[in-house]
Amino acid sequence: MPIAFLTLCFTVGLAVHAARTGRFSPWGWIVIFLPPLGGIAYLLIEVLPELLGSPRARVAGRRIARQVNPEKTYRALRQQLLDVDTVANRAALAEECAVLGRWQEAREQYDEILRRPNGDEPLFHLGRAEADLELGRPTEALAVLEALQQREPDYGSARAELLRARALAAVGRTAEACDAFETISRHHDSYEARARLAAVLAAADRPDEARRIAGEIRERLRRAPAHVRKLQAEWGHLAEEVLRRA
Repeated sequence: MPIAFLTLCFTVGLAVHAARTGRFSPWGWIVIFLPPLGGIAYLLIEVLPELLGSPRARVAGRRIARQVNPEKTYRALRQQLLDVDTVANRAALAEECAVLGRWQEAREQYDEILRRPNGDEPLFHLGRAEADLELGRPTEALAVLEALQQREPDYGSARAELLRARALAAVGRTAEACDAFETISRHHDSYEARARLAAVLAAADRPDEARRIAGEIRERLRRAPAHVRKLQAEWGHLAEEVLRRA
């Protein structure tokens, strides 16, 4: 009985968290219908990477898990969508496309989701914006993010803030991008935000600031545990590149 009660509390708590952070579809359903494994997966893929400072670490984690058979999950989700065309199934396929770098297909799935009456969750707008960024369409990404901010002024997440900062940098609004990256790094202790800030400063011909921030990242990672260094390797490499070029 105590174990069943704890499992129920664990499931309800994570389902509420998924709803409040705009992840309920599909994660809320996974947590509810597959306890406790669904909850554990949600923690490992969505919550833990964000707490460690890298929202995109969920993508890295999934890529590692799929190295043996990278297309298996994609094929299964695509067939599932062909069998039952729902927002939840499209969202699952879109996320898998993002994991595999199929950004055009991910964008198409999010476009279709956003056209549906029950597809207006913030998470889907963020997915569309990220796909636009990866496809080299920062102006469109920024428009999606700013429209979401106007419609949902109380909604906020590290992922949304980081996507907006990236879009600002990509469209040349450097000062705003630097402020945004700085805010994210303070509030979320994000290696990604600091590394991207250093790169933006270097590109804006501010080498001293860029080297200082990149050097701080290198020093922090040098002292960090091995699992943190591995998780943040992409941003450590970006910091090293800034130090070489700035």
